[in-house]
Amino acid sequence: MFEGEGPDGHKVISLLRTSKTNSGTVDIKSILQWIKSKGYFGDIEVGSVQYGVEITSSPGGKNFNFNNWSVTSK
Repeated sequence: MFEGEGPDGHKVISLLRTSKTNSGTVDIKSILQWIKSKGYFGDIEVGSVQYGVEITSSPGGKNFNFNNWSVTSK
């Protein structure tokens, strides 16, 4: 987990996968509850959630594909 500040001054918390996977589910509510339990924020309103790949360096270039993904709100 990395904590920082975005260009607009808002807090940014990034969670990174540490192993390879071909499929999975992300329970955003559980993640937010865990982050709150660690004291990173209190009662807040989440403005946005982003999911994807961020490349910091990749000699020769790389392609990353996301297939058959969806978002469900409960």
